[in-house]
Amino acid sequence: MIPEYLYNAKLKTSSNDLDDFKAVYKFFKPKLFIIANSYVPSKEDAEEIVHDVLIKLWEKRGKLDVKSNYVGYIYSMTRNACLDYLRAHKNKLSKVLISDQQELWLNYNALSNDAYSTIIVNELQNLVDNAIADLPEKCQKVFIKSRVDGLGHKEISEELKISTKTVENHITRALRELRVVLKEYLPILFF
Repeated sequence: MIPEYLYNAKLKTSSNDLDDFKAVYKFFKPKLFIIANSYVPSKEDAEEIVHDVLIKLWEKRGKLDVKSNYVGYIYSMTRNACLDYLRAHKNKLSKVLISDQQELWLNYNALSNDAYSTIIVNELQNLVDNAIADLPEKCQKVFIKSRVDGLGHKEISEELKISTKTVENHITRALRELRVVLKEYLPILFF
């Protein structure tokens, strides 16, 4: 049986039943998590905030004097808890952002230095060549004709006697494989 407060979102102020708490928790947790996660960058911290809000709500259920909108009250509690978290962790969060910016700056400086840049370009070229060599034969041919020879999809399909959709599929697969191989380098390449 679904408790009354799930229909009208009002808490039974006299209830001490653990099943009622579990039902409230289960009902509100996903909704509150979405709100908390929109404010707080870490999923773990957002889950902890939601947990704390629901515990606080349950502990104060006998003292609550909300006349109309319980759902709005609970959402406001979550928003305020997120804002409190952000205020408390303001310095820590800005230090994390600063360290990320420093890492990107170091990557940029390394790429702007010609000696290091040449080393990285050679390393990337070897990774790309190896990734292309590991592709299935047809996929490899299509990718080389597209990206190295500069042929269009229609030209490749006519030359290899395959459909343009097959050409697109081969290119998509090749690019997916390259993304996996180059995942460490993508932030550097697109800085």
